[in-house]
Amino acid sequence: MLSILTVESNVVAGVLALVVCGIAGYGWRKWRGTTLAAPCIWVAISAACLGLLACAEMRGEESLRMSVARFVAAASTLTPVIAVLGAKRPQDRGWQWIVLSLWVIVSWPALQALANPAGPRVEFFTPWKLFLLGLVAMGPLNYLATRHWFASLLVAGGQLVLLGEYLDFGQHANWQLPVAVGCFLLAVIWVVIRKPANAEVTELPEQNARWLEFRDAFGAFWGLRILQRVNETAGLRNWPLRLAWSGFEKINEEEMTEVQQGEIEQSLDTLLRRFL
Repeated sequence: MLSILTVESNVVAGVLALVVCGIAGYGWRKWRGTTLAAPCIWVAISAACLGLLACAEMRGEESLRMSVARFVAAASTLTPVIAVLGAKRPQDRGWQWIVLSLWVIVSWPALQALANPAGPRVEFFTPWKLFLLGLVAMGPLNYLATRHWFASLLVAGGQLVLLGEYLDFGQHANWQLPVAVGCFLLAVIWVVIRKPANAEVTELPEQNARWLEFRDAFGAFWGLRILQRVNETAGLRNWPLRLAWSGFEKINEEEMTEVQQGEIEQSLDTLLRRFL
C-alpha cells in the first residue's frame, strides 16, 4: 500500500512539473527579447529537476543520495527570483552565471555529504538554515507590493514544503513533492491569467500602463529603482507630476506642456529599454 501511494504521489508531481515546464515555455515566448526570458528558462530548469526527482522517488528508496537529490532540486527553485534581481541590460547575461553559481553554492554542503557521509540524510547548521530562509523570503519581499503577491506566497510556500526536512520542520513525506509542485503550478497560472493593473490616476494613461506592467513583472527591487530615477529627472525638469507606486500623479495645478509630456515619455523609454 505504501509503495502504491509513493508511485501515485510522484506521478502526480511529475505531471504537474511537466505542466509548469510548458507554461514556462509559454512565458519565454511571451517575454522573449526582454530580460525576463532568462528567469522563465530557470523556471523550466527547476521544473525539469522536480520532474526528474519525482521519477527517481517512484522507487521509494530512502538514502543519503535521495536526500541530496531532493535538496538540489529544492535549491533549483530559488534560481528564478534571483535571476530577476539581475535582469537589467547589459549585465543580465553575465548574471546568469551568478545564478548558476548560487545554485551550486547552496547545494554544495549537500553534495559534500556524499563525499563524507555522516548519516542517512543531509543536515545543516543553523546559520545555513537561516541563509536558506533568507533566500526563500526574497520572492515575497520583491513581489508582495505588486499584483503578483499571491503567486510569490505560493512559491515561498512550495519552497518551504520542499526544504522542510532540512529546516527541521518535519520529516520527508510522500505528499511534499506533489504539494510543492502544485503550489508552483498555481503560482505560474496566477501570473499568466492575472490581468494588467488598471491605473488609478488619469495622467498619462499609456505611460501608467507601461509602468504598472513593469512594476508587476520585475517587482519592488527594480520598480523602486526606476521610480527613483524618474522622480530625480522630474525634479530637475520641474514636471508638474511625480511617479508613485500606482502611477503618475500631479503634485500641483500646473498644466503639463507637450514638451514635458515628451520628456516624460522619453525618460521612461530610456529607463525601460534596459529591461523590455
